[in-house]
Amino acid sequence: MARKRRSKDQLKEIDALVERLREFIRLNYMTAAEVARQIGVRDTTIYDWLLGRARPANPDRIDAFLDSLPTENGSGIAPTGYQYREYKNWRGIPKPRRCPFCKQAKGVIRRSRGGLSGVCPNCHASGPKRETQEEALRAWNGKGSL
Repeated sequence: MARKRRSKDQLKEIDALVERLREFIRLNYMTAAEVARQIGVRDTTIYDWLLGRARPANPDRIDAFLDSLPTENGSGIAPTGYQYREYKNWRGIPKPRRCPFCKQAKGVIRRSRGGLSGVCPNCHASGPKRETQEEALRAWNGKGSL
């Protein structure tokens, strides 16, 4: 079976689609195996796409899967049902929310190599690094892009 030749523009579109799929998996806390079942391909195929070892032969399946999901207001794909809420103490001063992974302890903003980041004292999960205390706090609380 001969392979189809694709132009550079088509390859860029496919790579952008795979990147969209990667972001969807990352933000929705789904495994690639669950996504593979919903798309109708093997889970090893999805992993090959995500690692860049292969490109999808039929990118329309991925596009149809991503377009069939409900969209939320905000910036791109986000977990469904998530609502941003300001975490403040009784004085109105912003504070870190509970850890999204263990949900046991409230995060702490700590200095790390290259900036500041939110860290869970219980499970040691860390948030993205930011330049300032306020930016690190917003990133830990889920509004890091603003």
